[in-house]
Amino acid sequence: MRVHGSARAKAIGWATETIERTDVLYLDTETTGLRNSDELVDIAVIDNSGRILLNSLIKPRQSISRDATAIHGITNQMVLKAPAWSDIYPRFLDLMAGHHYVIVYNADFDQRLIRQTCFACALTMPRVSWHCAMKKYAEFVGQPGSYGDYRWHKLGQAVSQLGVQLLPDHSALADARACRAVVEAMATVH
Repeated sequence: MRVHGSARAKAIGWATETIERTDVLYLDTETTGLRNSDELVDIAVIDNSGRILLNSLIKPRQSISRDATAIHGITNQMVLKAPAWSDIYPRFLDLMAGHHYVIVYNADFDQRLIRQTCFACALTMPRVSWHCAMKKYAEFVGQPGSYGDYRWHKLGQAVSQLGVQLLPDHSALADARACRAVVEAMATVH
């Protein structure tokens, strides 16, 4: 399909440009749930070389839902003595100020939860250029979606389909590393 070929080429071009940049951060979060009132419980940020810049559990102001714990394995007990978002925020803000190109697998979700957590703590959401690796991977694969777009794939599916070898984990750090690996694999496809 001609449109797919063009979309795939664009996705490969984006991935190639991304891995060559020096101002890139890969970010992932885990949360108390999926609602509009939920908050962060885990955040990880790595740079383009894979160096860990931030990796922390976060003590939320509310309980972690059982459904969320079933997905990421983080319990209320685990975050009991973790720092609050307001304690982590200065470091997060410094990272965002120095790296304006932030890549997330499902950026809309993580961006929303960061915004919600900032709002709940009366903090300002930093301005950065958010890029969604999930949407780029969807273009790369090119399977038609339900809404005239390309079908989105879960991060685990993308990692598996690209043959990326990573530890099976659903922490923010593991997912940030997996996102980086997906972008690198897309850039090196022949």
